[in-house]
Amino acid sequence: MMISGYDNWKLASPHYSDMVSSCCGSEYEDYSNYSEEDIEEIFPDYLDYSFSCTECKEGCEIIDEDEYKFNRHESYLEDLADEKRQGL
Repeated sequence: MMISGYDNWKLASPHYSDMVSSCCGSEYEDYSNYSEEDIEEIFPDYLDYSFSCTECKEGCEIIDEDEYKFNRHESYLEDLADEKRQGL
């Protein structure tokens, strides 16, 4: 018995992807609702960012979790290539 494409789509597990911090891939705090004066008073280093990483407590951008994983994999591959070039 052949299952049609629509039925396969309905039975497939959904793809969940969250937004994460670009630095650590963790949750983040949103400061876009704060006034600039409040941000400057509480978080003077975060004026350039609307988000703060909850892991490292630094200002950050947010990206899709899949993009973060891809970036980490690319970084890993670059590190391997560097080690190979240096003979480590």
